[in-house]
Amino acid sequence: MIERRTAWLVLGFTAGLLLTGLFYWRLPYNANLFADPGIRLGLGGLALVTAVLAFAGIARAGCLFGVMIGAFPAAVALRVAVETARDPTSHNLWPFELIIMAVFSLVAVVPGLLIGVLLRRLRA
Repeated sequence: MIERRTAWLVLGFTAGLLLTGLFYWRLPYNANLFADPGIRLGLGGLALVTAVLAFAGIARAGCLFGVMIGAFPAAVALRVAVETARDPTSHNLWPFELIIMAVFSLVAVVPGLLIGVLLRRLRA
């Protein structure tokens, strides 16, 4: 049977993947991510999920950071897999896409993690 904390981490990762991915997947390939309010909303949701998991003490901060930072790049990897299955030349620079989205994830995960840890310590 899966441990309760592991299940929460999986649910948190899945929520982060869907919150960022649902907005990202609907955009055209050449869209400006900075200008799309949906991407900002998805990243805000990723920050919120990270903060809630940190506040609840689901895992240590380093473990939580490692799991949640991969949510947005995983959404990109799914898009790359689907679109390269249709057209193998569509994502020639996919490693850079993953790196850029990991940086975007940092913008959401780090503040969410810091807020969650801070609130947890203030509660104690």
